[in-house]
Amino acid sequence: MITRVYWNLWKHSRLAVALLAIFAIIGIIAVESFKVKKEQPYFKKKINAAKLAERGFQTLRPDLLKKKKPDYKDLDPANSGLVGEFLSPVTSNTGSLSSKQTSVNPNFAAVLVHLMKKAKLEEGDTVAVAISGSFPALNICLFAALETMKLKPVVISSTSASQFGANHSHMLWLDMERILEEESIFSTRSSYASLGGTQDKAIGMSAEGKNLLLASIKRNKVNYLDPSSFEDSILQRMDLYQKLSMGKPIKAFINIGGGTTVLGTSLGKQVFKSGLISQLPDDVNPPDSVIKEFLQKDIPVINIIQVESLARKFGLPVAPKKTPKPGEGKVFIQEEYNPTICLFVLFILSVGLYGVTKLGWGQNPIDFQLPETIRGNQNTREKA
Repeated sequence: MITRVYWNLWKHSRLAVALLAIFAIIGIIAVESFKVKKEQPYFKKKINAAKLAERGFQTLRPDLLKKKKPDYKDLDPANSGLVGEFLSPVTSNTGSLSSKQTSVNPNFAAVLVHLMKKAKLEEGDTVAVAISGSFPALNICLFAALETMKLKPVVISSTSASQFGANHSHMLWLDMERILEEESIFSTRSSYASLGGTQDKAIGMSAEGKNLLLASIKRNKVNYLDPSSFEDSILQRMDLYQKLSMGKPIKAFINIGGGTTVLGTSLGKQVFKSGLISQLPDDVNPPDSVIKEFLQKDIPVINIIQVESLARKFGLPVAPKKTPKPGEGKVFIQEEYNPTICLFVLFILSVGLYGVTKLGWGQNPIDFQLPETIRGNQNTREKA
């Protein structure tokens, strides 16, 4: 059986195709090398919120550092004063030192503005807020974002703090927010405060610790939230949010930290991730919690936990050695492809390909000749 091999002549200029390939490579390098920095939406509000948070940090710093131990800088290399102690009578739970160090960044205020805008919050909207002493720096960033956005928050606090939070016995979160109000940094204050910790009642904490928490609530003139149980804490908090909103619709719920009443049990902490949450998950029934109550009412939730992953997402440093300045991070400015360069490269390649394949640019008579080996075999057969 004889197999016939047919040769399909190359119809286009090899040189032109090679030049187009070289230009394509150069174009890719140019597109990747000459990116442009672009301001992200709501840049002005974000920078204003970050600057306000920085003022809050600086206002508290002298008072905080006076109460620190000599070896404090081992825990807080940035010397911000906002990273607390390893252990104290008012410490409610374990905590991540790296997360607390990461949280001392005024640019988290910009992240919160971003999430508030994503939740479609507008000036004058009423929002429910839950905070604790575990992340004082994030609390400051939240207050800065709330006031920059001109929202109307209803704030309920948990007084105790996890490790490395606002856990100095005589400088708890309620003391910090009072100082910030007295210094005219913020007007936002907690309306009610519980002890926090297990079942929102500081179960397992020493009598000394509970007395210190109660003293803080009293000296800062905050109403005391005293639930009888875990379930009662959820019920009381929801009733207080409704009552204190004075009939205005609550447009969002914002949580800072991993309070059990707010998130639920350990399962709740796994189900409710950090960021904006718009609805309950379909594949799992989360435990009872304040977040679940709001989501069942179709009220969006801004949940700030897993601080290190949140920082990476928005281009903020993890456990920085120095407190970052306002305006740093992808939440403000991101590198994007230069549209002019992209369009130029695409135009040249499109025109070049059309010219070479359809118009015959660069064609040479040699391009239409059979390869030499085939021509040689063909001549041999003709002579035979």
